[in-house]
Amino acid sequence: MTSTVNENDQQVWNNFNLFASTTDSVTEETIKFQGTIPEWLKGTLYRNGPGANEVNNDLTTSVYHAFDGFAYIQKYNIDGPSQTVRFRGSFIKSRAYTEALKHGRLTVRQFGTDPCKSIFGRFQSLFTRRDPSTYSDDTGVTVQLVQNELLALTETIGGSVMDPDTLEFLGPLRALPYDQKVDSELFTLTTAHVMHDDKRKMTVGYGGRISRKEHWLDVIFISDEPSKTDKIEDGDIDEQLPLNDRFIHITRNMNERCKDYNQRIKSSTKLFRFPYENPCYMHSASISEDYLIFTEIPLHFNTFNAIWNSISGGTITDMFKWHGQTKPTYFRIISLDTGEQIARIPGPAFFMFHHINSYQSKDNKNKITVDICGFDDPQIINEFYLDKLRENIFPSGAGYLRRFELDLDANTCIESNAKAREPKGIHRESYANSLVPVQFELPRINPIFITKPYRYIYAVRAPPGRLFDGLIKLDAESKQQVAVWEEPCSSPSEPIFVPRPDANHDQEDDGVVLSIILEQHAKRSFILVLDGITFKELARAYLPIHIPLSFHGNFY
Repeated sequence: MTSTVNENDQQVWNNFNLFASTTDSVTEETIKFQGTIPEWLKGTLYRNGPGANEVNNDLTTSVYHAFDGFAYIQKYNIDGPSQTVRFRGSFIKSRAYTEALKHGRLTVRQFGTDPCKSIFGRFQSLFTRRDPSTYSDDTGVTVQLVQNELLALTETIGGSVMDPDTLEFLGPLRALPYDQKVDSELFTLTTAHVMHDDKRKMTVGYGGRISRKEHWLDVIFISDEPSKTDKIEDGDIDEQLPLNDRFIHITRNMNERCKDYNQRIKSSTKLFRFPYENPCYMHSASISEDYLIFTEIPLHFNTFNAIWNSISGGTITDMFKWHGQTKPTYFRIISLDTGEQIARIPGPAFFMFHHINSYQSKDNKNKITVDICGFDDPQIINEFYLDKLRENIFPSGAGYLRRFELDLDANTCIESNAKAREPKGIHRESYANSLVPVQFELPRINPIFITKPYRYIYAVRAPPGRLFDGLIKLDAESKQQVAVWEEPCSSPSEPIFVPRPDANHDQEDDGVVLSIILEQHAKRSFILVLDGITFKELARAYLPIHIPLSFHGNFY
């Protein structure tokens, strides 16, 4: 059962260890599961997230925000026949990380932490081209296999190329179109949540380019196979970046394997560029069978806010202004076949981090259902400051399941469960319009059903006052929470669904759910395996180290 505050300290909810630094690195260790996992469960779970919020365990060097910790990548190689998991973990040896260890302090700006103490220096940085070393390359949001290499990604340009076997940092990904500087550039926000289109065998991503003159949205399609007609000769990856480019100092440090990978990615990438009148914060998007769907929420870049943010510090999103009372969310629809914009449809104003799934109607392909985890506004971002979270201050909780029906022919958006109940709570409208009135985040589904009609959502429950206190299974068809896993004072991570290889697709939840759980008071973590149908525990395996708050992962 969920814990409650009482005289027993072991029953008092405490987030503190969720943000305590973990061990520098763990070479591969084999751990036996307690319980029994299915013999068919065989593969690797990769996860990513902040592994340390301070430098060398010195609390005086702590970052300020939960999105700012140094990236710690984990590998869980699960083997059903032997009932074991082989665990490996390592900090990503980015420039931001290595320079911080070298100097004993943070040297680059992160999402919510600016190490520049000078107000004049902060102000000047907005209007002059900054030194390359001031750009963070710490990539601690998610991981994705692209052309057989493991990418660690975040919302800044580029990514980290990792060896999928050893987790060795091979070098930066610097071959994407939004790595190239533009005139009067202020900054670029990209998506960590690239999407794989199985039908067209390509990875889809995007970046919002913001300059003092104009703004645009860059959409990229990366083929699973490098182009044979546009081969880049050896050395060209350096030549494409002129000597005065801000990243040349990084590419000079690439090994040959990483250079070759950058060449392959460049030859495989198609760019589509769109005007972007109101650049907004977009953490994720989704794809349906034929379309890429963006939600352009009314959190818009604002020059005055950007200037003030440069002077005062704060989160990157403080450079944006919330217009939820006066402006809509726009759903921008892009063809996955041609890269052309099909529609831009206004809908209700909301804030969000994560799309859940999108799919087209079987009867009319021009009707698209889009499910998201929605909030009324972006105040949750400022609830992720570490000083608040470490004191268990999380007043508003997470978002709600909201469903939107888009009609490309009529250019309309209808929220299918609008005003289903009376508004209440902090996110009043999201609660009133939700399919299931339960607050959650980090939603995942059976990957086979991405772009298809689906039923079940797996997520981390996050009510006010608790940061991730249980795992839940939601039924979008019956509009109910149908299952929950919880233990006293335990903090779960994003649940990853792994379908049974020979499962009947009519049984959508036939598989297992994987999550990493932190026992708060014992400061120890274990990998949990749940039955996807019953949501009952099958097995767990305790890890040699504790895993702090982490964000996203994928199973291969």
